Amino acid sequence: MGRIYGYIQYDSEADRVVQKAAIDKFVKTKYGVDSGEIEYLEEEVKPYISWKNRQLGKELLPKLEEGDVLIVSESKRLGSSSPEIDVFLMYATDKGAEVYEAKLETKISGY
Repeated sequence: MGRIYGYIQYDSEADRVVQKAAIDKFVKTKYGVDSGEIEYLEEEVKPYISWKNRQLGKELLPKLEEGDVLIVSESKRLGSSSPEIDVFLMYATDKGAEVYEAKLETKISGY
């Protein structure tokens, strides 16, 4: 396994805290590691902004590598629409990364 990334897209501090807690719990349960081993990218950005115009697309996606894991609290945090989220997941999968939705405890990327 490569690096573990957590992505948080939030509107309020309370929203940020809830998402981080969900990701931390998922990582602890699935991988047995503490939150200190997660590299977080947190963005206070409106959900209708495309991932391409966020740090998610400009910073995080380019550095994903084979074996890396990206965890979001909910898939809707990845983009402004279902087709846009699907495109992001396709790019992440093509790079060999796995994407998980913490609240559902399920993998949302891959073939």
